[in-house]
Amino acid sequence: MLSVVVAARSPDVARTASDYARHRAGFPAELLDRLAARGIARWESGVQMPSLEAVSALVADCDLDLVLRLARRDTTLLERVREQLAPPMPARLRRLLPPSSIAEARRALGWLSTARTPTIVIGQLAGALLGAPQRPESSRVELVSADPPATGRELRDAGLMPVDVDERWQNEDIREPWSLPKGGELALARSLPGAKDYPDLKRSSSQVTIAANTTVRVAHPRDLLRIADASPRESERARVPGLQALLEATSQ
Repeated sequence: MLSVVVAARSPDVARTASDYARHRAGFPAELLDRLAARGIARWESGVQMPSLEAVSALVADCDLDLVLRLARRDTTLLERVREQLAPPMPARLRRLLPPSSIAEARRALGWLSTARTPTIVIGQLAGALLGAPQRPESSRVELVSADPPATGRELRDAGLMPVDVDERWQNEDIREPWSLPKGGELALARSLPGAKDYPDLKRSSSQVTIAANTTVRVAHPRDLLRIADASPRESERARVPGLQALLEATSQ
């Protein structure tokens, strides 16, 4: 079952999200014909607003389940996202993290920028870098690797120490934390909810520069939203409204 977030507040966001979804899903031609027959182009253009019944039928055509849930409305989120987007990316962490945490986050990002195995940053810190307004719970840098065993060897060879926590041994939504000798933490993510693997995330990810010698690849806000919405952790699902606002602000 795929949890589908229906929260677009403008035709541009709806069109961008639906085009993206079709691209990611690789829908066959016959399914695209059925979507066209349902008048999806009119919905995407804002000419016609679909009913919930019509959306449910469309989702069923795609062999998906539509999952809706209520969340407390926060009318300040979009404004806070725009404020977070205003400064350059390196300065965004200063708005959301205390100085000691910023130093740890930069140390972890710096190590990641020199890693031999390709990786993509996800999680709360990735959202903060891209402009999400909610304060990260920690400075931990979460990542997805193109080759998890190779990244694990790199972490160990570089002197990082594995952190023994329950989330390292879960069956799904696994996080394997490693601590840096001088402070800071990286967490290798496996069995991601809402996403498949490194190639799945790479298609829409982007390179971002944190400092002169620190450049990392970060997942797209839509992928961060997918992962947060499907997470079994309530702390991650609570990030969904902020990521929705970020997606709306950056799609306009």
